[in-house]
Amino acid sequence: MPIRKSKWFNSLFVDADGETYPSNDWYRRHEERNFDLVVLGSASARWAFDFRDCGLKCMNWAQAPQTLVEDYRLLRNFHSILRSGGYVIITVMPFTSLNKQTGIYDAFKYLKINSQEPIEPHLYEEACRYFHNPLLFGRPAISAGIRYLLRREWPTDTPEVWADTNPMDEDQLKRDALHFVNGWKAQFGIASFDDDLTTSNVEARRFRVELMQTIIDFCLERDYQPVWLIPPVTACLAGHFTPRFQETYIYSFLKEVQRHIPLLDYSKVAELQDKDLYFNSIFLNQRGRKMFTQQVLSDLQLLH
Repeated sequence: MPIRKSKWFNSLFVDADGETYPSNDWYRRHEERNFDLVVLGSASARWAFDFRDCGLKCMNWAQAPQTLVEDYRLLRNFHSILRSGGYVIITVMPFTSLNKQTGIYDAFKYLKINSQEPIEPHLYEEACRYFHNPLLFGRPAISAGIRYLLRREWPTDTPEVWADTNPMDEDQLKRDALHFVNGWKAQFGIASFDDDLTTSNVEARRFRVELMQTIIDFCLERDYQPVWLIPPVTACLAGHFTPRFQETYIYSFLKEVQRHIPLLDYSKVAELQDKDLYFNSIFLNQRGRKMFTQQVLSDLQLLH
């Protein structure tokens, strides 16, 4: 089927080459064990790190998107790759404390991992149905199949992701930041970032607090070192995150978890807010990732 051969279809999967997660197949191909560090998180963590040539054994398990639920499922399934005392970076973004509805695309992307662990059970069978019959995706799938047959496929990755500069000018950067802000407001039913939590978000917070406690306790019980990490964003986007917003959505959440673990907070580090370290208003580019990775590893005293 042309849809299955299309770049669009194959771009839906994570770890299609079997190198991101230490599955059974990965262990058969690799002799490395006792890793120093793994990263959990969503899109910002996905584009925050570059562990190549760092001299340490590290894995980035963050994906875009990925919730705390998937973070915990991935950790629970693959944690044995870590050494005793290894670090588990738990990335904390502005809305980590709130629930995100999980849909078919969220579940589908994990299907090529040699484990169904990351997929919520109630979505696994549905994701398999879409895998065997991609036409269920509707128009995107049909369009991808046609483009494949006509040899007019669109690239699934963009050059700016791997660039060392930001392609956006100041106006584009402001519009991009506002796009993210408006998207979050719509997604979580927020009128103003300075408002108190809505009733539904208070309920979501309770579930996230318990889940974060579970993740941290899982780490501590196995002699791993969990660390909260708040990544930087451009100054343009950071300007939308007022002190009241940060307290309401981030710091009060971490306090509610009531677990005393280290916090690496880079949200106010001016040098890391330079737009030229990003490929848009929020995600670090190649140069930014290398610089930030070195900073984090240094702060964890992993570099000698």
